[in-house]
Amino acid sequence: MRVSELFRRSSPPPALLRATAFTLIELLVVIAIIALLAGMLLPVLGKAKLRASATFTLNSLKQHGVAWRLYADDSEDRLVQVHLWWNPLSAFGGANIKNTNAWVIGDVSNADSTTYYMPGDAATMGYPTNLIGLTRTAYYRYVNDVKLYRCPAEKSMWNGTPKVRSYSANSFMAGRDIFGGGGIVFFRGAEIDRPSDRFVFIDEHEGSINDGFFAVNMSPTAATMNDIPTAHHSGAYAMSFADGHTEMIKLMDSRTRTWTAGNIPNAPTVNQDWRTLTNYATAN
Repeated sequence: MRVSELFRRSSPPPALLRATAFTLIELLVVIAIIALLAGMLLPVLGKAKLRASATFTLNSLKQHGVAWRLYADDSEDRLVQVHLWWNPLSAFGGANIKNTNAWVIGDVSNADSTTYYMPGDAATMGYPTNLIGLTRTAYYRYVNDVKLYRCPAEKSMWNGTPKVRSYSANSFMAGRDIFGGGGIVFFRGAEIDRPSDRFVFIDEHEGSINDGFFAVNMSPTAATMNDIPTAHHSGAYAMSFADGHTEMIKLMDSRTRTWTAGNIPNAPTVNQDWRTLTNYATAN
C-alpha cells in the first residue's frame, strides 16, 4: 500500500469534518456566555480583593498593637512616643528637643517637609519612600517587617515609587494635645482609662497623612476635623485599640467619605466621624 493511500484511508470523511466544526452563530453564543460569566465574576473578585486588603490591614494593626505593648513592657510601662518633639518636656529634656526615637520618623506626604527631619539627616531624605523612617527606631525591632506599615489598598506614590506608610498613631498616646482641646495625654499603659475604647493606630487618608501623629481636636466647639481617616475599605477604616483588639470603623458622614483636601468643617452639622474619633481618642 502506498503512503498516500494510507493517509486517505485514515483521514475522516469531509462530511464528518463539517459536522464537528462550529458555526459562526455557535461561536458568538459561546463568546456571549463567556462575557456574561466574566461580568458576574469580576464584581465578586473585586469584593474578595477588598476583603483581603481589609483583613491584611486589621492583622497589620494587630501586630502593631502587640509590638506597642511589648515596647511598653520593656520600658517600665512607658509608651512609645508618637510626636516630633519629646514630651512631656519635664521628663525628656526641655522644649524643642527632636524626638529621634518616635515610633516612626519623617513626613510621608508629598512635601517631605524638612521640619520632620532629625539631627544628622541628609539634606534630602525622601521619607515618603525611604524605609529608614521605619527601621531606624527602637520600636521597629518589635515589628521587624516593613510591610506592616502600609495598607495594600493604599496606592499613593511619590516620584513613581509606592509610599512606605499609611498608618498613624493616636496623638494622645505619648504625644500631645496640639489643639489644646483638653484631652488627657497618656504616657504609661496604666494611665489609659478604658483600653478597649482608646485607639492606638489608625489607617489615615493618603491626602492627610504626613508625620506618624494622628491629631484629634477634643474641644467640644472644634470648628474643623483636621486629620482624616481613609475610606479605602468600602467607606470604612481600620483602628487598633490599647487592649489589643482591632476594628473596621464605618464612616458615617459623606463629607468624610468623599474628602480630598482641606479641613472638614463641623458646620452646619457636627461631623459624626469627628465625634467617633473624639470618643475613641482620649478622655477630657
